[in-house]
Amino acid sequence: MMKIIAHRGYRAKYTENTMTAFRKAIQSGADGLELDVHLSLDGELVVFHDEDFRRLAGREGLIKNMTYDEIKKIGLQRKLIRKERAPLLQEVLELVQDKELLLNIEIKAVTEGMLEERLVALLSRYSLRHVVISSFHPECIVRVKERAPEIETALLYSKYIDQPWLLQERFLFDAIHTDTNYTSKAYAELIQSYGLPVRIYTVNKERDLSYWLDSAVDAVITDEVELAVKMNKEK
Repeated sequence: MMKIIAHRGYRAKYTENTMTAFRKAIQSGADGLELDVHLSLDGELVVFHDEDFRRLAGREGLIKNMTYDEIKKIGLQRKLIRKERAPLLQEVLELVQDKELLLNIEIKAVTEGMLEERLVALLSRYSLRHVVISSFHPECIVRVKERAPEIETALLYSKYIDQPWLLQERFLFDAIHTDTNYTSKAYAELIQSYGLPVRIYTVNKERDLSYWLDSAVDAVITDEVELAVKMNKEK
């Protein structure tokens, strides 16, 4: 059965990329979690999407210029949901280890290899069923593969790319994660014919979920976890 991957956790109902969002996604039946990582000034892997805290906390300052002691004091809030902090990746790994889940870690920051080195070292300490490292930055994928060829990697893109399989030898990715707005079932199947798993993001509308759940793609990445899980079971 196709996998339902929770985008930044259960983002539709909870503050994205927080421990609550991840726990609620698991409780709601998600087959996997998607999250984003940055590197703090003191070398910690911080789970957060943006490069700064303006959108979720109204605070200035880049993550790369802040220590985690500074970051964890910042309260993140979505609408009237209680404030939470940005977790460390280590906390999420402890949550999911030994669980039957796919964990999709997206590298957001380009750090000339420091993030990739720390990420691979951290992952080696945990027992994880299925890890996929994805990025919009192909050079980050290459750095992961150079350090740990056994880890699955995925090229992320948000527009149409003609014949993405031709980039595989250069950038060493194992799968494609592509925007629902620039992909069709037929094109996804063509990509898969080259041995590349295809996962589609961010699939939230009921009609889009219906479209992709009736396809051969490997997973949909969604904010609407409960809806997607329900529809996947009913198909």
